[in-house]
Amino acid sequence: MLELRLMRQFVVVAEELNFRRAAERLHMTQPPLSVAMRNLEDAVGVSLLDRSKHHVRLTPAGAVFYQEAKRILQYTAQARERARLTGMGHEGSLRLSFVPSAALDVLPAVFKQFQQAYPGVRLHLTAETTTRQLQDLRNGRTDLALVVGPVHDAGGLLIEALKPQTFVVAMPADHALACNARSVRVRDLANEPFVSFPNVEGAGFTAALLMVCRQAGFTPHIVQEASQMQAILTLVAGGLGIALVPAAMRRLHMDDVVLLDIEEPDIVHTYDLVLARAEANDNPVIHAFLATVRECLESTE
Repeated sequence: MLELRLMRQFVVVAEELNFRRAAERLHMTQPPLSVAMRNLEDAVGVSLLDRSKHHVRLTPAGAVFYQEAKRILQYTAQARERARLTGMGHEGSLRLSFVPSAALDVLPAVFKQFQQAYPGVRLHLTAETTTRQLQDLRNGRTDLALVVGPVHDAGGLLIEALKPQTFVVAMPADHALACNARSVRVRDLANEPFVSFPNVEGAGFTAALLMVCRQAGFTPHIVQEASQMQAILTLVAGGLGIALVPAAMRRLHMDDVVLLDIEEPDIVHTYDLVLARAEANDNPVIHAFLATVRECLESTE
């Protein structure tokens, strides 16, 4: 087994072709360096250096060994650096899943800052419902999930809450409550048909919707369900009902739909976005991404 230390010393000797200068570069004295080169030649089994009183030169075997030793040392340095970067979360990959509405509000700034700070990391992104995201976390198919909280069955998961997200009311543009209005009272929606997420796909979102309505004194009459926000808005545009949707949906424009603020200050009309990850997942990139999310959220407060 050849020691990397001997290879490094040999490369310096081969570059200097002078034991005194090589020893100075290596911060050692000449006799131990000479002994080290003899030991290296014994380990290789051939003469690598042609020595005389007046010169040192590489033998043909030494010239080949010099090129290969340099390559090995370069590979070793690269391996060390890549391991260091990976351990710090600066290199590798991250499998991230998210609820689609978060892609309109929270994630764009995070992605931009993360890619600038960690150009060596590759992101693998999927948009899924909360239920499927949590399944993928537990099955090891994703590293990190941006989901709608609360997460009631959080066994084996680590949960970090982000800033609350605001609901707005989506209704057909020709609805009586929408005409020339910028806001609406939840209490005035008690007799309206609602479009919502299936509870099995997004329990946290459904629970938040119910809480908003119950604060206003009624339980919503849900007549249609859809698993994607764009589909919900399409149903609203078709006049099938109204919906509570994330304020981030304002970034999308859909004909025949208006988004109105909720005007009652006594009604909490927010829901939680949380980042979830499996406790057993030791991917260092997770912590780098979480740090970036925190920085972005702090800068917007």
